[in-house]
Amino acid sequence: MSQAVESRREVTLSSGNMETTSNALSPFYIPPHRKTSAQIIREARASLGVGGSPSTPILTGVGVPRVGVRTVQTKRPFTPRERERTLFGGRTSAEAGRDARPPSSFTLSPLHFDSSDSNGSSNGRQISTAAGPRLLLPLASAKLSKDGCDKAKLPSLISTSRLVHRHQFRALSLCDCRVTDKVTDSPLFLQLLNKSDLELRDVETHTQTHTAKHTVGVHEQGVALPSVHEATASLNKTQGVRAGGGGGHVGARGGLVGTRFLGTERKKSLSKRPGVDRDWRHAVEARTGSKDEEEAEGCREDTEEPGQPTAAPREVAVDQTVYYEEKVGPVLDEINRAVSCAVGEEVLGELVGKLYGCLEAGGLLGRHFRYRSQVLRAVFRLVDREYGPLLAAIARVMLALKVSGSNLTSVCKLVFKVTRHDVNDSLFLEGNLLDLLLEAVACVPPLDQPEACVYGYGALKFLTMNSQLVSRLLNRGILELLVLHMKLIVNHQQEVGSVPEQTHYALVQLTGTLRHVSSCERTFPLLLVTGAVPQVCSLLHHFSHDQDVTANVVRILSIISTHEECCAVAATHPATLPAAVAALRRHAASPAIVVRLAYALGNMMANSDEARWKLFSVDGFTETLLELLTEYLQRDRHHQADEMIDPLTPASGTPEDVMVKLIRVLANVSVHSRVGPVLARSRTCLSLLVSALQHKGVDESEELVLSTLATLNNLTFYTRDQPISTLHTDLAECLCEMLPMDHVEGLVETIRVFGNLTHFKDIRDILTKRAVLEVLVEMLDCDSRELVYVCAGVLVNLMSDASRRTIFQMEKGVLRMIDVLQYFGYGDWQLCNLVCQVLWNFCASAADVQEVLGPKETEKLIYVLEEFLDDDSYFNNPEVFGECDPDTKEVVYQLWEDFAFVATKLLDRIEENTALPVVPV
Repeated sequence: MSQAVESRREVTLSSGNMETTSNALSPFYIPPHRKTSAQIIREARASLGVGGSPSTPILTGVGVPRVGVRTVQTKRPFTPRERERTLFGGRTSAEAGRDARPPSSFTLSPLHFDSSDSNGSSNGRQISTAAGPRLLLPLASAKLSKDGCDKAKLPSLISTSRLVHRHQFRALSLCDCRVTDKVTDSPLFLQLLNKSDLELRDVETHTQTHTAKHTVGVHEQGVALPSVHEATASLNKTQGVRAGGGGGHVGARGGLVGTRFLGTERKKSLSKRPGVDRDWRHAVEARTGSKDEEEAEGCREDTEEPGQPTAAPREVAVDQTVYYEEKVGPVLDEINRAVSCAVGEEVLGELVGKLYGCLEAGGLLGRHFRYRSQVLRAVFRLVDREYGPLLAAIARVMLALKVSGSNLTSVCKLVFKVTRHDVNDSLFLEGNLLDLLLEAVACVPPLDQPEACVYGYGALKFLTMNSQLVSRLLNRGILELLVLHMKLIVNHQQEVGSVPEQTHYALVQLTGTLRHVSSCERTFPLLLVTGAVPQVCSLLHHFSHDQDVTANVVRILSIISTHEECCAVAATHPATLPAAVAALRRHAASPAIVVRLAYALGNMMANSDEARWKLFSVDGFTETLLELLTEYLQRDRHHQADEMIDPLTPASGTPEDVMVKLIRVLANVSVHSRVGPVLARSRTCLSLLVSALQHKGVDESEELVLSTLATLNNLTFYTRDQPISTLHTDLAECLCEMLPMDHVEGLVETIRVFGNLTHFKDIRDILTKRAVLEVLVEMLDCDSRELVYVCAGVLVNLMSDASRRTIFQMEKGVLRMIDVLQYFGYGDWQLCNLVCQVLWNFCASAADVQEVLGPKETEKLIYVLEEFLDDDSYFNNPEVFGECDPDTKEVVYQLWEDFAFVATKLLDRIEENTALPVVPV
């Protein structure tokens, strides 16, 4: 404060010297050199809170009211980058017994190929080995790329002609085609997938607006990709056939025409989010496509009539055996020889890459390859290596061959092992390994194969720590996949009441992935479009008993609550606020959860009056918040960090940081006109805040002290209609102790509280007894606009008592008030208004106003007021308001009118110099 005062005095002294030099005969009451129009406008806008930066970092910033209740801002809880890539974070003592959790470190030696994951004919027919299995090979893919096997482009996963033929065969056949994948066979999965697509179609216009500048419109790999309409049409047809056919054979082909039409209509209704250049949903079709194709082909042969002419095929029939013996087999032999000769892992990696290129060029990727099991057995022998590029190449072959069951779990573990080391992130930026991984995870049912989900999402969680990979995954629809799997798990929890324990672990990895994805700026609009925000709120409601899941969910909420629209959606969700209170109560011992959940709630309360009332109405909210505040105040006071269940690290949140976030919730919810008075009457609430001020100093705990003072300002605002209590006097005594501080923001917030409390005469007596009046008058010399403003506000109340006017006069309060008018003048009419109110109250009982003010002071005051009341020279001056927008000028004029009303009465009182009784303002 002393520095600010000296700065103001230096400015005043330099002004006076300048005037003396320029005109030695000028009257002393002539104001300093008149400010330029730019200075006037800048100061006026600053006083209104229009433009510029906020004066204090914890307040709402520009446009905040200078009196009354205000919301409080704070910084996001600090979350350091995870140093180690593990499935689960450091275990607490409460979690030490959870040995069932999947390990982050394991050996891949026990992994072996599960022969049950072999391809075969769906109707029991044996393919003739003499002629060799047939492979439909597109002419364009009949030979290897000249650039090398590793650089061969990935062909379309669903050939257009084959897709059309398959649908025709299924529509005309009488077979009951089986689908082996449980998740795609689930009506719930199909219902959610269709619902998700319909929701995306309804908000397509909204999406284009929000994501046009964030998404990539071209394919990163240069690959022709199937549309999401083609990718999901087969799913909808399968559901329609089962619903209509009941699993039996239909005797007439006409009965299936309606099914085909239904599939077409559903295909037309589906859409995908703009900007997603490769969608995971086509993997569901690719997952069952090979089996369905074999079934359809077999049914076609069974129904063909002898002698009927066959249409000319569009694709060349290639013997799989010949191709295997000539192309694939030699590569497998090379791999076996390399293993027996113990060659370097780099060479093995190149050979496995060559194997993938051969399979891709021959169109053998998928489940239809007769010698698929031989290939998988060969690469499974290599999984116990440690070389990242080799393991990535092995995983690429396995994923491309569409392994399932335990083999899919094994490959997910393999990819997880690769992604544990960030040096391997570059492997996923090349080729199509990232696409294959996302497609595999999309085909894993989180309820039936949770272990594969654990490691699949664990790998994605690690990859999303890389900003480049996050962008690519967003382009490939990872957000839609996360939302879909969350819906599956939440719906199962709602229907059954529980989910398998392994699914809990999978959900931890899923939410961890979403946490990383949500940290990307471009994700916020997509969270709204995909419906991710309501799903996150539902997770908090249904899984608040799981500490690992809750820890991830509250981190997601703390991120998305910084976005205005996402925050509004979360606040309006019916489950959010009750679930948040329940989670705070359940996980009170975990500062990592409490600090982030309180931060998210504080953001919600800062923007919505409806949310404030809803949160206050939640059963047990006030008790829970005050109990938490009591607990963490005690922890901080007694330094009981070593006794906490969660280790105290910057990631978890210190007790002081937790207190800041909890107090902010209290401050923001008290803005509601019905909530504030209730909290203001709570002795526990006020005593806790006073204890925080007594325990902490503004120098070492700036944010905590400023937040506490802002909260006290909100609560004491409602004390005008309440009787004074000992808590109010204790608070006043505590604030008096804080005044000798050299911290302008702390002084401003402290004096704001005095402004509310000095409505009580007992409080005014305490301030007089503690010499606060003299301090306030001295602070009028400060160059901080807000500090001078709040001091003037308190002086208005203090000057209502005649016994305190003598002190004001002795401290040269009148002259200092006139200096404030001259110094801040045209730039702040609100402050000028308060100055006039102070002087009005000071002269309230004076018989001779000029004598009380002083002859020279009176003459100077008259000159300044007459100049300020000349609105023509101010508002009609093009140099002053020529560049000002009409709205700002209108607001300034309204503030000037308020000033003019008080200033005119004061000027009349001075000029009349009567001893009429005057009522203090």
